[in-house]
Amino acid sequence: MLFEIRDIKTLKLVELYTGMMKSRLIEEKMLILLRQGKISKWFSGIGQEAISIGLTHALNEDEYILPMHRNLGVFTSRNIPLSKLFSQWQGKVSGFTKGRDRSFHFGTKDFHIVGMISHLGPQMGVADGIALHQLINNTNKVTAVFTGDGGTSEGDFHEALNVASVWNLPVLFCIENNGYGLSTSTKEQYNCKNLADKGIGYGMESHIIDGNNIIEVYRKIEKIAKDIRKKPRPILIEFKTFRIRGHEEASGVKYVPKELIDTWAKKDPISNFENYLTSNDIINTEDIKTIKDSLNLEINENLESAYKEPYPEIDVELQLSDVF
Repeated sequence: MLFEIRDIKTLKLVELYTGMMKSRLIEEKMLILLRQGKISKWFSGIGQEAISIGLTHALNEDEYILPMHRNLGVFTSRNIPLSKLFSQWQGKVSGFTKGRDRSFHFGTKDFHIVGMISHLGPQMGVADGIALHQLINNTNKVTAVFTGDGGTSEGDFHEALNVASVWNLPVLFCIENNGYGLSTSTKEQYNCKNLADKGIGYGMESHIIDGNNIIEVYRKIEKIAKDIRKKPRPILIEFKTFRIRGHEEASGVKYVPKELIDTWAKKDPISNFENYLTSNDIINTEDIKTIKDSLNLEINENLESAYKEPYPEIDVELQLSDVF
């Protein structure tokens, strides 16, 4: 894996590495809590961290992102307090949905994140709406929206791309092609060689990015975003990556050939970047230990804070007032 780090400061390189490691350590902790019954569901993004981290760092903090199940790095890169995230996943009162949900089905305007829609296609139309507002008001901002390879089969995907192309909406349509739409291989879903080819039919510029290469993601998205801010238009991005774990933890990976998992495990975005940084004397083993120790301390302290919070009590008036 090649990393073109020219013009990227050492501080940013370490920041990108730390961001990926933070996401990985949180996930590993959540998988333990899942088995302890302390959270109820988990959609793993292990092995796909470079996409969320790289893209979020490449955009401005006031630009909207519409993430999916596996984009934990979007939330952590926007520096959302971990205690609030942990409370969300445990169904606690201070979670974003006040205990009504224990997953990633939430957003936060304070951090310019719009909550995902489970079918994944419909949120692309929402991104069009945000981008239309940005275009009308000449804000020179980009909106990024994620979908999966399976989501590109949905009608909403095609409608959103068509409208965005006709109206020149400043949207980054990001496809995380991780090999499987639930248990269906990408090869069984499409006749096109690359999902990026779908942009051709809409007269839309498209790019293919190595989703496991943090520097390629960061550098290319930063360049594309700068261009869109100057010349508003939609662009389709296909991130090539792989889902090492199941669609969600309960589903397992028995339908995935073991040799395929082994092949992609060698392309792990964190270990490859870590090896590059250490071999080029940008960080050393002691630095890595310090980073991990600091992150684990932050995770454990915020977990303890979330544990102490109460679960919500039934309050009809509160529920109705939140709805209306």
